[in-house]
Amino acid sequence: MQARLDHYSTTDGLTSNSISDIIQDKFGYIWIATWNGLSRFDGYNFQNYATGKASGIKNLHNRILDLQTDLQGNIWMIMYDNRVFVLNRHTDCITNAFKGIEDCDNMKIYDTLTENKYKISNASTMSPDGNVYIIIPKKGIYQIYVKRSVHSIKKIIDDRKQIYNMTCDADGNLWLGTRKGLIMVDKRTGRTIGKLMVPGEHYNTMGFVGSDLYLGTQSGKIIIRDTKKCKSRYLDIKNTDHSPITALHVDSKGLVWFTTNKQGISMLNTKTKEVKAFTQKVNIPENDINGCTIFETGDVLWARMNHGGFGVYDRVTGQMNYFYNSPKDTWNLSNTVTTYMALNEGVVWMSTIRRGLEKLSIVNKRIKLVVPIPESNKYGINEIRAIIYDKKSNRILISNKAGEVYKLRSEDLNLASKAPIFKIRGRIYGMMEDHLGNIWISTKGNGLYILKYGQSSPIKVNYPFTSQNIYNTKEDKYGNIWLATYNGGVNVLKNNGNGHYTLITPKYIKGYGKDQFLKVRTIEIDNEGVVWAGTSDGIILLKFNNSKKAFEAYTLKQTKNTDEQMANNDIVEIKKSPNGDMWIATNGGGLIKSIGKDKENRWRFQNFGLSNGLPSEELRGITFTKEGQVWFSCDQIICSYDPQKQLFTTFSIQDGVGDIACSECSAYTLPDNRMLFGTLNGYYIVNKKLLTTTSGSDFKLAITDFYVNDKLMTPRSSKTYDYYIPDSAEVELPSRSSVFAIKFASLNYQLQHRVHYMYMLENYDDQWINANDTRTVSYSDIPAGEYTFRVKAFLLENPNKYDERKIKIIVPPYAFVSTTALWVYLILFIVGLLGAILWRKNINDNATNNMRVLKVGPEKIAFQNNEDFNFVKSLQDWLELHYADPNIKIGDIVHKTNMSRTAFYTQLKTLTGMSPKEFVSEFRLKKACMYLENDSCTIAEVAYRTGFNDPVYFTRLFKQKKGKTPTQFRENKMNEKE
Repeated sequence: MQARLDHYSTTDGLTSNSISDIIQDKFGYIWIATWNGLSRFDGYNFQNYATGKASGIKNLHNRILDLQTDLQGNIWMIMYDNRVFVLNRHTDCITNAFKGIEDCDNMKIYDTLTENKYKISNASTMSPDGNVYIIIPKKGIYQIYVKRSVHSIKKIIDDRKQIYNMTCDADGNLWLGTRKGLIMVDKRTGRTIGKLMVPGEHYNTMGFVGSDLYLGTQSGKIIIRDTKKCKSRYLDIKNTDHSPITALHVDSKGLVWFTTNKQGISMLNTKTKEVKAFTQKVNIPENDINGCTIFETGDVLWARMNHGGFGVYDRVTGQMNYFYNSPKDTWNLSNTVTTYMALNEGVVWMSTIRRGLEKLSIVNKRIKLVVPIPESNKYGINEIRAIIYDKKSNRILISNKAGEVYKLRSEDLNLASKAPIFKIRGRIYGMMEDHLGNIWISTKGNGLYILKYGQSSPIKVNYPFTSQNIYNTKEDKYGNIWLATYNGGVNVLKNNGNGHYTLITPKYIKGYGKDQFLKVRTIEIDNEGVVWAGTSDGIILLKFNNSKKAFEAYTLKQTKNTDEQMANNDIVEIKKSPNGDMWIATNGGGLIKSIGKDKENRWRFQNFGLSNGLPSEELRGITFTKEGQVWFSCDQIICSYDPQKQLFTTFSIQDGVGDIACSECSAYTLPDNRMLFGTLNGYYIVNKKLLTTTSGSDFKLAITDFYVNDKLMTPRSSKTYDYYIPDSAEVELPSRSSVFAIKFASLNYQLQHRVHYMYMLENYDDQWINANDTRTVSYSDIPAGEYTFRVKAFLLENPNKYDERKIKIIVPPYAFVSTTALWVYLILFIVGLLGAILWRKNINDNATNNMRVLKVGPEKIAFQNNEDFNFVKSLQDWLELHYADPNIKIGDIVHKTNMSRTAFYTQLKTLTGMSPKEFVSEFRLKKACMYLENDSCTIAEVAYRTGFNDPVYFTRLFKQKKGKTPTQFRENKMNEKE
């Protein structure tokens, strides 16, 4: 197994580097117990819960020893002083587990870290029905149930029986280890059934496997109690010194794992009666690490050993192997593990004496690397560059830089034979099949070869090419063979028929500069028959004039709009997509796509770089799937891009892509949609079907946080809500002007790096929107009403399988338009209407003469002071420059004013009576009226000029605000002029 290691510490947001326990709840969150509080981790951000004095909670110690989660997802904490507290998931608040009962502040469990009177080893247990059982010395066992606002506590058994261990069976019955023997408490009746086994044995560890209860004793025995047949049997573990059994685990294969006081771990095979002891060299033994912790993920068994040691059990060899933690390993990952947890998706979380949190992501190798001849050290043998599917002969061929060509088996894409089907001189850089089924083979240093259809060996193509460094060939519809030569420009073998050709060099191509475009790496032909040649100087276009039997070249002319020009001229590869777009891989300029021509017949391009989600701007090769997705290789990474969704996905070490550089121009899609990517040491096989999940629920999507006016909404720190919003189905905003934000994440920690998100606010957004890397969306100025926020998590490889979460958002009306307020306004209006009209008119007339006036929308507004006037005037001036931009965001205007979003909204509403969105719309409509009155442009052009993307929406809004359509408005103005 291979893994990727990520380390987290307090610099990443963890509340403390001293970690005592790690668990996962039913939602998928990782919970971390530390010496300075509780942390919740979603794979991106730590949400910390204060303990100690900082929490303000009585008797809450800052150190946490142990964590457990119940059926409801509540987090139970055993503190350093042996008190028990619980984090209620509904309220997101920590409370004393025994709150509400007498003497709750003094309720403590047995001290499990030091020697205690009864050698208690399990002071709490979770039942399958959601109850939590806790042993309190000198008092007995308490049953506690916490769900939403319910927090019930009842004592079920007193302490007379001296209980020191307990566990629950699958039916919820409670089994107790006591001084008087093994006792069962019936879940339905509450009655105890005692003396199920002979008293005198001290059961250090207890646990069920089906109906069998496994018990490890202080005297060094392992006992299996069949609770259905009421029979017991002892296992022969050859424990001659009778060391106490301190921990016990039965794995899925029936192997019994146990620990004693000795270092390491032991395993009993109940079929063969064989007992094996495993230890590891531990640089720093840890005596406080007692017992063992076993996790199984698929066929993998992980083991943390007594007093240090951590490994993976190999079921084939029967050995316990180090896992990147050998004392000689360069990873510096200690095998003295204080706590860990292994997840089925292929992630191991742990903390070692190194401190902090470690994340080990197991490489799943969904993308497979094949090294053709792994035993060979000969140069170029495993460096794969040219790949082709030979349609005529129905075979897949790859070649290396040693001049060898191999055939692949179609079923698994491994070598059909370790012997090449042929070998030539020169480093093979490209292979191309012409319409006759001949394979043209380009080499660096030894010119061109052709493997004619039906032949087994290629022959040299002997023409005086301007360079013997031939990288690539392409056949046009006339049968001409175009050659990309390095340092010799573009050469052409003009088809004369019957297998005869005439060599055309740059010297005889009209328009081809003498000292330009000589280093040609790649050639592609577009849908119009134009040849695109990619060079270190950019792109040169060439064409064959069939009527004149002549070749001509011209420089690619780009649009004058610098935003739509190519970002880089160092071209590595050019490929035509199934829909005819030209995609360009560059060295240092990222990925480039042709997007047609402008009005002056100049080419326009769209650039994709680091800011768009590319992991690197040094590209190597491009290919396409049948669905139109673009796949490409960077230096040591494989990526995909979905042009429809406009999203990138990166595949790296977790997916099987290692630290091997990819070869240039070595990406190829086979007819069955599988892809091959050549590298400096073999080739990758990419099968999209292996990169998807079995169901959408595998993403474990969660709404993680909810903010109002930039404040995290949790009852821990805010009195706005008394419940935890992300886990709820509905929330009502505090006011109409509230700005709210929602954060979300997939809690599948193996897939997180590939998951994409789309969201929409139903009844507000018209379509699904791609979420950015922050996975946070915010809304403001939302009209009063009810909305549903929806978010989806998916992989680009199969977007139809997704996980979705919803939450209902209620936006209340402004307080001044509530029902009560309207009645008050009506009464006041009737009482003061007549006098107010006259008084107001006089006051306004006098005041207006002394105030500055602006026309805002359809109304004139007089301002009492210069600050208010300048505030609105500056906004109008800014809009004068930007109103035509359809992508204006309210945040852009707010940023200009250096105000908070809430303060800006309040001031603008107070001064103009309009929200920011209404203010922008009114300004645009005013400009639209000007164009309609003074310009002959179409209604659609008016809409686009004034920043409206949709002419239909523009017409609807115009009629709503002006009482007539834009056409009617223009006609009225024309009639007025006449």
